[in-house]
Amino acid sequence: MGSHFSCIGFPVSDMPTYWSLAREAVAKGERLPIPDGSALVRWAAGSGPELWAQVDSAGEIAGLTPFFSTGVFHRIAVTGSGDAPEDPMDGWVDGWMEPTEEDEPFSGAFPLRVDLVDYALVRPRLVTFPSMHRVEVIALAHEVDLYPDAAAYAAAPGEIHRPPVQSFVSAAHFSVDDPSGLEEATALASGYVSESRLLVNPATEVPFWWIRVATTGVTLFVFAARELFSAEPRTGQVLAGSFWLVGRLQD
Repeated sequence: MGSHFSCIGFPVSDMPTYWSLAREAVAKGERLPIPDGSALVRWAAGSGPELWAQVDSAGEIAGLTPFFSTGVFHRIAVTGSGDAPEDPMDGWVDGWMEPTEEDEPFSGAFPLRVDLVDYALVRPRLVTFPSMHRVEVIALAHEVDLYPDAAAYAAAPGEIHRPPVQSFVSAAHFSVDDPSGLEEATALASGYVSESRLLVNPATEVPFWWIRVATTGVTLFVFAARELFSAEPRTGQVLAGSFWLVGRLQD
């Protein structure tokens, strides 16, 4: 399993490399000040790949998050939010994607938790729930598998339960009646590959996969390190895996 950074072409295998990359992002990126004196720094490394660094009020780098700007935003009915336990500059929102009824947030395609790269900036807007927002979401691959078609996916050997093709299960909402605030912004998802491209990160010249996956009611943008696949993903195949969900709210 590659790192989350390798999913968008930033090879990070150890902490010295992580902090070196964070310093580069802060030196080259756009500073977005926070009223308390801290800041986010957004480094867009060419078209698509981004790094978001957190800088505390003392000027020290507190963390770094990978992202990819797809330019596609979804409607989300936000039902809650929270600070990350280890760093209040990081945080997440819970919500339902693409609600069909304005006054009923739970009418959406599925619930999910998303870690926001811009959480420190948008936290003042997250005060009333439920509330409607627009969110750009990407799925950074932990583990992924490809199957020729739905029949091959259903017949694949193994003891694990396989949810139907075009399914999405949020770890934080596995039990919708009792979601845990400690759960991470991860999900198991499957769907049909509608498009795939092998992109190259212009800052590192490292290739990575950009894949559009049609899941339940939503097109999911999946990013994966090149080595996660033994063959090129093709249109019509079934892709299934586990993912970290990262997003940003529309301004």
